[in-house]
Amino acid sequence: MAQKLLIIKNNNTDIQKISECLNSHFSEIEIFSTSNDSNLLNKVKSVIPDIIIFDIDQAKDQIGENLSVIVQILRIKPFPIIVLSSTNDYKRVLKSGAINFIQKPYSEITLVSNFKTAINLIEILKSISIKEKVIEEKNQKIQMQIKNENIQREIIIKKNKEIMADIRYASRIQQAIFPSANLINELFHEYFILHQPKSHVSGDFYWISHKNNIKIIVVGDCTGHGISGGLMHMLGSAYLNEIIANGNFKTASDILEQLRDQIMRSLNQTGEMGETQDGLDIALCIVDDENKTLQFSGANNPLYLIRNKELIEIKGDRMPVGIHINFNKPFTNHILDFHSNDQFYLFSDGYADQFGGPRGKKFRYKQFKELVQSVSHEPMNIQKEILTNIQDKWRGSLEQIDDILVFGLKIK
Repeated sequence: MAQKLLIIKNNNTDIQKISECLNSHFSEIEIFSTSNDSNLLNKVKSVIPDIIIFDIDQAKDQIGENLSVIVQILRIKPFPIIVLSSTNDYKRVLKSGAINFIQKPYSEITLVSNFKTAINLIEILKSISIKEKVIEEKNQKIQMQIKNENIQREIIIKKNKEIMADIRYASRIQQAIFPSANLINELFHEYFILHQPKSHVSGDFYWISHKNNIKIIVVGDCTGHGISGGLMHMLGSAYLNEIIANGNFKTASDILEQLRDQIMRSLNQTGEMGETQDGLDIALCIVDDENKTLQFSGANNPLYLIRNKELIEIKGDRMPVGIHINFNKPFTNHILDFHSNDQFYLFSDGYADQFGGPRGKKFRYKQFKELVQSVSHEPMNIQKEILTNIQDKWRGSLEQIDDILVFGLKIK
């Protein structure tokens, strides 16, 4: 479907440059333009664009007024608004309701990436709106028929089936986002992935990519599980794809810091009271086979290295990828020389936090370390089988409390 873009800018040359850039990357796009004058709101009402690009620098002494105009525009309809400015006061911009902020001067990649983000947001909002309407309609039908118990029972059964069908469909979408087995087998020879979602959709995810001579591995644990965790997984994966495609990184910590900026901007996290605190815990590795080095950077999650049957723990920073008291603090980048037969383990907290055993206690990280170390001499597929069986036996009849994910890799 063609997207309608409204560019609010006084400089016709700049409008032409933006139009040419976006037209070269998006074939189905209809572009309109206008200046920030008294007829601006009428122009917005007449065009009803899908996305707005607003240059608030048109008059330096009117930036505050232009931000107020954004608020007025959003009263018409919640348009995704991308703001251009030479200032760096992104907090004021995001507080006005804009979804993204691009500081001038900017590159073509930055403009295209932000426009892609706006398109993705539109699709997500449309999907949520459709689901909300469907659910609302179903709820109204249930309320109308609630007096008849037999009919009520039939409706509940039907609704549960529909919800489960939706969840299973969401699960299939999520599975399609995960790296394919062909890609993983192409990049790694000996590995295992133990992934046990608490429900059909998981907030724990793994993401794998490669660029030039390096391989990038991510194990993430999103806020929550189920549908909410799955949405965060989709957001995180989309931004990781953009960051790697742009190639504007040198270290594992660079990737985490860019991902944190993207997540905070998308969720309008500025550090103020009452904001959403959603985010991700992540362990991220860059494997360089040519130089035989491994970079690691972690947000709350560590890396376990098994070398000569000894376990070495490289801890992540005690902060998430998202809003936090230390969100301005850079992530630590660890660089290791790896040896033949080294084994690396990335994981979420689900395995160690599971309740079970004879006293119904948590499995805990100390026992998890000992387990990983004790099975490290086994082939990777056998390690996965042992970890799975021990977890199932530990949990017993108790409920699984969280998603579980362990990624093991052996270096040839």
